[in-house]
Amino acid sequence: MKRLIVLLCLGVMILPVMAHEIKLTGEMWNRWTLETGNAPAGENTILRNNLSLERGYLGLEPKFSDAVKGRFTVDIFSTDLVKDGAGLKIKYAYLDFSKLLPIPDMTTTIGLQKVYFGSIYDWDYTLIGKSPTDEYKFANSADYGLTLHGYIPKGWGEYALGLYNGEGYKNYGANLKNNIQPAFLANLRLIPVAGLTLGGSFMLNSSERSDSLSGLGGDNPKYNEQKLMDAYLSAAYGPLTLMGEYMMKDVTYPNDSAKDMSANCASVNAVLKLKTLVEKDIDFVVRYDRSDPTDSDKDENIVTAITGGVNYNFMHDDSSNPAMQLQLNYTNKSNSVKTTNDSSALMLQLKWRFNNTLKV
Repeated sequence: MKRLIVLLCLGVMILPVMAHEIKLTGEMWNRWTLETGNAPAGENTILRNNLSLERGYLGLEPKFSDAVKGRFTVDIFSTDLVKDGAGLKIKYAYLDFSKLLPIPDMTTTIGLQKVYFGSIYDWDYTLIGKSPTDEYKFANSADYGLTLHGYIPKGWGEYALGLYNGEGYKNYGANLKNNIQPAFLANLRLIPVAGLTLGGSFMLNSSERSDSLSGLGGDNPKYNEQKLMDAYLSAAYGPLTLMGEYMMKDVTYPNDSAKDMSANCASVNAVLKLKTLVEKDIDFVVRYDRSDPTDSDKDENIVTAITGGVNYNFMHDDSSNPAMQLQLNYTNKSNSVKTTNDSSALMLQLKWRFNNTLKV
């Protein structure tokens, strides 16, 4: 953690010398959570009732030229994993090159960046929770990699092609579990008419390595290959926006086929913005998820989650984006078989943001 702090301080001192301009950004999520569920003894009780800083993003966005810009973001958050009660991790660290290849409207991104799978990079946290693809562990929200992404001419949509480590921004070096195969990703968004977006994502990934590095040698039974697919739809009309997503994952174990498994998840999300109807900038949000992490009749384990929420955006920046936001969410989760895992959570979150551009 001390090393990360030192690196951040060095970045603050060095980047302004190199960049033409630099944007300082921050976003804080102060949250109260009341969670109820079944205790180990089998009784329904309060499992969590506390205040926390769930996210504390601090970022630098230097602009080196019209064709090159960067982003470096760290996340400071409350945690019980260390005695100090706070953690620090790198969230983003990448450069964008808009003219590296002679293709119009295409950008090459190198470094720790968002993963262009499913709704991850579209998700704007109108609800407090994560995007479905991140929430149900289909893909990581960020990873180390290289991507080519851009816009389709005449406003028809956008695309992305990526190569990543494949195990997320939290894993590096020894934590990659000797994974020597990168993940490959393709993502497409089409806009046939204004307000309607259709899309899909496909990823090839793996975990561990096929041959064991232990002294005994031989095949590694933990090695697996993954195929992930996602279908996405978003429709906006007036103050109402609907989003639907369906995800599938097939995992095969070449050295132990008995472990082969698949999973799927469907999610529907609706947002009603009242800003055009009333004087206050208020959103009503509802979401329904159905996740089947095993996709097996022998080991059925369907999880459903229903979330309802309201947002009050009571302060805006110069671009009319919410600078201060109060969010209230209630989520009820139920399990078709393991009812002892049923739970509910009430969350109240004060989110605030800032940014300032410095000319050098």
